[in-house]
Amino acid sequence: MIASHAHNKHAPRAGIARWLLLCLCFATLLIPTLTWAQLPSTKPKEFSPVVPDFNALAADWWTQWPEATQEQKTQWLADVESAWQTWSNNLPEEAQLDDRVKRVNQRIAGIRKTWEKSESLKSVQILPDVEFPAKPTVLQWAESDAAVARGQQRFLGLQLEKNQLDDGVALSLSRVRERVMVLRDTNRNDPKFLSATLNVFLAQITHIQALEEQLLLKNQLAAWDEELTFARTELERMLKQLQYSAEVAEKLAAARTEEKTNLQELARERSDSQHLIFESSDAAVTLEQQIKMLVFSVEALENRLQIRKQELLQAINSVLAPGGEDENLSIDKDLVENAEKAQANLSRQLNVRQRQIVAWVGEDTEGMRKWWRQFEKIDSALGRTNDLIDDVKRYETAQLYVYQRQQGWWKTLGERFVHQLQEIRTGWRNLANYKLFAISEQAITLKDIAQMALVIIGAWACSRLLNIILRRMVHKSRTTEQSAYTLWRILNYCIVLITFIIILTMVGLDTSKLTLIAGALSVGIGFGMQAIFSNFISGIILLFEQPLRVGDLVELESGVFGRIRDINVRSTRITTRDNVDILVPNSEFVTGRVTNHTLEDPVRRIHVIFGVAYGTDPEQVREAAMAAAERVPVTFTNWQRKTEVWLTGFGDSALDFKLVVWVNSNAVSSLGDLNALYNIELLREFDERGIEIPFPQRDLHVRSWGEGAPLPPAPADGASPEAGGIRKPVERRGSAGAEDWPDAPDDGASSGGESGGDGDAPAGH
Repeated sequence: MIASHAHNKHAPRAGIARWLLLCLCFATLLIPTLTWAQLPSTKPKEFSPVVPDFNALAADWWTQWPEATQEQKTQWLADVESAWQTWSNNLPEEAQLDDRVKRVNQRIAGIRKTWEKSESLKSVQILPDVEFPAKPTVLQWAESDAAVARGQQRFLGLQLEKNQLDDGVALSLSRVRERVMVLRDTNRNDPKFLSATLNVFLAQITHIQALEEQLLLKNQLAAWDEELTFARTELERMLKQLQYSAEVAEKLAAARTEEKTNLQELARERSDSQHLIFESSDAAVTLEQQIKMLVFSVEALENRLQIRKQELLQAINSVLAPGGEDENLSIDKDLVENAEKAQANLSRQLNVRQRQIVAWVGEDTEGMRKWWRQFEKIDSALGRTNDLIDDVKRYETAQLYVYQRQQGWWKTLGERFVHQLQEIRTGWRNLANYKLFAISEQAITLKDIAQMALVIIGAWACSRLLNIILRRMVHKSRTTEQSAYTLWRILNYCIVLITFIIILTMVGLDTSKLTLIAGALSVGIGFGMQAIFSNFISGIILLFEQPLRVGDLVELESGVFGRIRDINVRSTRITTRDNVDILVPNSEFVTGRVTNHTLEDPVRRIHVIFGVAYGTDPEQVREAAMAAAERVPVTFTNWQRKTEVWLTGFGDSALDFKLVVWVNSNAVSSLGDLNALYNIELLREFDERGIEIPFPQRDLHVRSWGEGAPLPPAPADGASPEAGGIRKPVERRGSAGAEDWPDAPDDGASSGGESGGDGDAPAGH
């Protein structure tokens, strides 16, 4: 029993253990299988070149070409050429087909020439003339630096060719796709099917040749980049190992003297050419001398840059002298900037002279060739000046590096800081001079946009400052608010006009052409802008004539009533009693009728109409109205202008009075109603004095139309006619006149009725 119980107790644990062991074995077998299924195959994909079938030419037989090795490409091209020759020999003899067959053969030959060129370039040295001696002098370093700079220019040219070739590869691939689509849309039985097949193969071979040329340039750029990187490293090493040379110092001094002499000679020749321009009246001689002056200017710029290079090299050589005193950095902060500006100016002058020659010479080819040789000479000299500017920048950096190594970083801290600022300034200048677009052949750069923004901000600041100054003058009672507002508006218009002209000048628009713009603007004003211009001129009239001023209380012919808040270019803002701002065109104030309650004298008179019950003492009414008028704060009184109360008439139910009172309009808020203010005070005063304000009443007098007129029946409640009952009138057919009554007696009763009902009828009927 005990053994059986123990076996039953441990049986579930044994079963779980067996299941875990089976799962572990299964996982051990499954994991390697899954890993093998997920890992990529280590066996390389076999290259299987496809030879096109020209009877059913595929569009993608060449797609493995970029991944093939050179040996595979050579064999593949041989197989393709063999198949092509077999198929092309069976083509019908047609001039159009023969031309394309010849072009295909040229493309295949071009692919092989590209391979031959690639092999020949491997044996060509990239920088053959560059030497990197172990202990160089300053002149040796300068020669190596110049050679590396020329190599860098060649490298940039190869990059440009690579970018152009990339565009050509994309274009050739697009052409392949177009030809394939045409082939797919052509029926095999169509006579054009053979021509379409030939076009597709020609496009494919052309694309393969473009791919090979692209690969050639890519490899060439990689080789150049590697060589230039090595050369820059060697130049840096040479800077660290520079040696002082007295012979080099003498050569640099002699070269500097020679350059200065040449510069003086160029200045003299330029002066002579300038005198010839003023003395000669011949256009050809004048133009020739002007071009010579341009040549002299470019050469003078070259000489100055050469002198700067020699100064830098001489400074580097001097600081390397053993036992010598500490030398100061040879820094010229403005030379490079001025040289760049002069180069840009000379380039613009060259373009102007070229246009002049084209317009003057016309169709004379020989004369054009003569002038163009001089232009090419000037353009080449400008290119050299650009290279010299780059040389000067590199030499300044090298000078700073050598000085730091020789004298310590603390002695060149200020110079290095200035140099870094110059580099940052140069970088920002290059960014600022980046061309965004052009207006009238004038390039618009980020610098121009920034300058325009600064001009606009400056104009806005001037306007705000002027407004603040005028407000302070008004606050100190040195001028009136209206005069300050008018002056600010006029000066603000002038600031806007000047800012507009400055911006037009900055974008390169000739201000002398503003007359044309004014003519076009006048046409626009005559048609579409007439209302706008009319409002603008009306606003200027309002500012100068001042029939309306800010703060005036006005009433327009259209019924608008309120105070003027602003007089703008196109419209005037008026705030009404309901605190609603209404923009009224300025022309409405000039051409329409405007009531200005505060133009000359703000005191005006208003009439408040009211009525009291009959039987009221008029003198008591006058005293009450006068007292009510005094309690209103806007009431104005003096010995000339007094408050009066007039009895103007006898109404149906009241005595009609007018309270004639003078008010100060400047003390009146445009949001209130004057009549309402006085009516409230009148009502309060009348209530205190017991004066009754009547309401309309009518007295009804009923009379009979004769003795024989029938009486109405007695009322149901027993009331008699004498007790106030009303007689029932005789039914009539009409509503007007005695002729509507039947058998009306012609006696005094009828005449009394026509006289208004007051005749001899007894009172109370």
